[in-house]
Amino acid sequence: MNTQNIILSSRVRLARNLADTPFRGVNTAPIAAKAMGALRTIGGYTMYPMTALDPLEQMRYVERHLISKELIDSAGSAIIRDDDKVCVMIGEEDHIREQCIMSGLQLKDAYDELKEVDKTLRGTFKFAFDDVYGYLTACLTNVGTGMRASVMMFLPALSLTGSLNRCISGVTRLNMAVRGVYGEGSKAEGYVYQISNQKTLGITESEIVSSVENVATRIVEAELRAREALIQADPAGLKDRILRSYGTLCNCNLISKSEFMDLIAFVKLGIYYNMLECTDWNALESLVTRIQPASLCLDCGRRLDGSERDLARASMCDEIHTFITRKGG
Repeated sequence: MNTQNIILSSRVRLARNLADTPFRGVNTAPIAAKAMGALRTIGGYTMYPMTALDPLEQMRYVERHLISKELIDSAGSAIIRDDDKVCVMIGEEDHIREQCIMSGLQLKDAYDELKEVDKTLRGTFKFAFDDVYGYLTACLTNVGTGMRASVMMFLPALSLTGSLNRCISGVTRLNMAVRGVYGEGSKAEGYVYQISNQKTLGITESEIVSSVENVATRIVEAELRAREALIQADPAGLKDRILRSYGTLCNCNLISKSEFMDLIAFVKLGIYYNMLECTDWNALESLVTRIQPASLCLDCGRRLDGSERDLARASMCDEIHTFITRKGG
């Protein structure tokens, strides 16, 4: 099953805390230094203390899903692998949060990557662990494995056909959570949702990965059925909306982030329905990140106000026609 147009990325995160150390209110700078020393033995990691970064640089890492806003608020540190797939956050909600993000449905591969990281850190730190409950975490919902496995999913058809609430209800009964693009409390921009496990206690890491994969596969099947129903219900109207979205993006002079996310969603649908042809899917996904506020300002080399960002974002949209074209010319 080709899930590229539906499952955008996979993430596995492990929460860890040091034994015999208060979970809150401690200076985590020494922990960050020791963690960096351990990861240096693997190679390819760089540490970024939040206090050493410009606020725009901090937010760019959030926009790329490498760190959380909570890490910025706590003035912690991020240790990021050079390929941006692995990040270890020090001093967020827990002392240490290890995560790996990969494109598409690659939860097992992401977990395998984190095993090496976790093993390396366990060789340096003694983690808080209980023989009955497992890993002890700052939030009780993470106790046990300390693992959150999630997939970022593009679900426009389920949303547009009104089937998403029913799908979410079914997912919730399977101990899964459905959140927005940036996790708990965030909105689903451009019909993108994050699906993750809720259960971490009394279950193994491998079982969590398998259960999230199975649920993701079922949601993909539901989205595909919804896309078929969507095109059958009003083929001319849907094609018009797709082509208008493509035309607006390629010819706009000002565009807000919210409008861009809505229009690019229909362009992606047009690629799926073979109305549009995309020669570089990675360029498309990269553009979605680059038009975010902080990334946009850094790309332009200066801080921009709202109208300036809308102008710069529209200028970036000029690139779209270089890798996306209307089918048949």
